Amino acid sequence: MKCEKCGQGNMIIKLGQYGLFGACDRFPSCRNTIKLNKILYAILKQDGINIYGWEHECWKCHKKTIVYTYFINKQIKPYMDKYVELDNLGLDSVSPIDEYLKKNYKTINRNFSKTQNKYCTSNNCAFCNALIGNYFVVEDPHDIFDDWIVGDLNKYIVEKIPFHILNVTESDFTGLEDCFVQIC
Repeated sequence: MKCEKCGQGNMIIKLGQYGLFGACDRFPSCRNTIKLNKILYAILKQDGINIYGWEHECWKCHKKTIVYTYFINKQIKPYMDKYVELDNLGLDSVSPIDEYLKKNYKTINRNFSKTQNKYCTSNNCAFCNALIGNYFVVEDPHDIFDDWIVGDLNKYIVEKIPFHILNVTESDFTGLEDCFVQIC
């Protein structure tokens, strides 16, 4: 994403003394900054949202069912400063994306999770309708872990959603600051 102020640099996500923000990578030559929710919105508006799917064994019927999610952290990685990392952001992170998935994927629903003791957007088994849950699908994608570590998730993309059909606003990305961590 090009810097709107200087037109030469690229905007990246940085961590400063007052928290996370978007900044031109040409700093100190260019001092352009924007709020975190605005840079997240702009990046995803430009790139769309990747929906990933892979086979996962149901804990109840032991059949292979396809689970779906999105990984915002993997999509915006190229736009992050090397000292900033983002925790996994997928199902149940951005409401308009979750709504799109519930509408277009029969196995994604809003369910009560006893493990988390709350309602969450999650996958259900296509065969027995058991709650697969967002906890281990998003937080621990163990079925695709080797590819996850090396960052090679392109073969799991089942759809790239153009941003304009999601009805997402900048405010939908407010409050995600807690999902970023600083690495030394």
